[in-house]
Amino acid sequence: MKMKKAINTSVVLLICLFTLNLTAAAQSGNLRVGAGKVSITPPDYMFPTGVEHKNFIGVHDSVFVRSIVLDNGITRAALVSLEMGNPPEKEEFYEAITRELNIRAEHLFISATHSHNTLSIDQYPGKNAAIYYDLVINATIKSLKDATARLQPARVGYATGKAYVNTNRDQKIGEGYHMGYNPDGPSDKTVTVVTFTSLSGDPIAVYANYPCHAVLMYRAKTRDGHQELSGDLPGATSRYIESHFNGLVAVYGDGAAGDQNPLFMATYNQDAPDVYDTGAAGYAILDVMSRRLGEEMVRLIRATRNTYSTVSIWGKKKIVTCPGRKRKYPADPNVPTGGYLAPSVIEMVDGDPVSIPLHLLMIGDIAFAGVAGDFFTEIGMHIKEQSVFDRTLIVTKMPKLSKVPNNVGYIPTDKAYLMPSEKAIYNPLKPGCAETSVIDAYNAMMNEYISLRTK
Repeated sequence: MKMKKAINTSVVLLICLFTLNLTAAAQSGNLRVGAGKVSITPPDYMFPTGVEHKNFIGVHDSVFVRSIVLDNGITRAALVSLEMGNPPEKEEFYEAITRELNIRAEHLFISATHSHNTLSIDQYPGKNAAIYYDLVINATIKSLKDATARLQPARVGYATGKAYVNTNRDQKIGEGYHMGYNPDGPSDKTVTVVTFTSLSGDPIAVYANYPCHAVLMYRAKTRDGHQELSGDLPGATSRYIESHFNGLVAVYGDGAAGDQNPLFMATYNQDAPDVYDTGAAGYAILDVMSRRLGEEMVRLIRATRNTYSTVSIWGKKKIVTCPGRKRKYPADPNVPTGGYLAPSVIEMVDGDPVSIPLHLLMIGDIAFAGVAGDFFTEIGMHIKEQSVFDRTLIVTKMPKLSKVPNNVGYIPTDKAYLMPSEKAIYNPLKPGCAETSVIDAYNAMMNEYISLRTK
């Protein structure tokens, strides 16, 4: 088990950690892995549909739920990715899955790719929301059952590389920072793949991870003056990987992308007066960008070495609570809260505490550090740098649940408040708590795992 230096796990002032699940033993066993992939593409009769800037006339490319089931004879876990804006926020969704699969809640590691060219369940109008909810939960359970039926002896490996298809998006325009193009800003280029193969080396599945908002086709009017539903960069990248390996399922988890956009986008200066929409030509940009990212992931899958077939599987959830803030005065509906015309200063006062739900899943010495929010990229980098384990990847856009009060959204760095970043100006988190607190929380969970491994 590869570990980094020991850390001080003392609780930082103003942090409150609540354990959500009972601790399970972390015993090793022979790994078995299976994978499944099922369409969650809305049926034709649900179109046209949409809200705000998402008004879809139809489907450009199908979207999927992809799952990897892991079993070591002692513990069973699942890695799941939904190609949609946000994961469902109903507790019964996850309770149904854990009941059907007979796995513990802390071993169900599920996230959304956050494609802005899809809709979340609650964004479908009228009865379509219930229809789509049923479609998604049934597809998710089927993908997991398919994966379980395909369990076979397996090995797991980990590799990282680089891809230059993202950029910091906090661009200074006038007196403020707005969503745009900032190539000199902080940007994590790390590509991470966790590859699962048969004992003979044939790929079964991969968990692919990269920090970039799935907004390459966002707002692009590609057919008859309207938008089309698309899995965007994560979906196209998963399909590219899968095309290179017979039967492989490529699960995609978004990294710390709170301030990261694609380097090139179909609509340029989305919120600016001089916005330019390339229309259907944007799909050529998507093809090039997904190939560049996918090529690096395919290379890493083929180059992965030092795989192992005996692993421990262990998971835990915690909530970090940080001081909150709110606007001193009610929001003016005529003043935008984000984008090109956002103000550079909004007066804030004390508000309700903000909850940051965290999820850690350990597979041997590979740490999946998940959050039900959206870390700015430097926070993700610092979590990995200070992690107890060398093999740590960050996964964002995990479920926000109604039982957790005042769930977090964007999680900026402290310096982002000083710029101020467009997503920090009116952020309900007070600066000075989140980054240090989540690092301490992840490492506390990792140290608990180590103690269970060494007993």
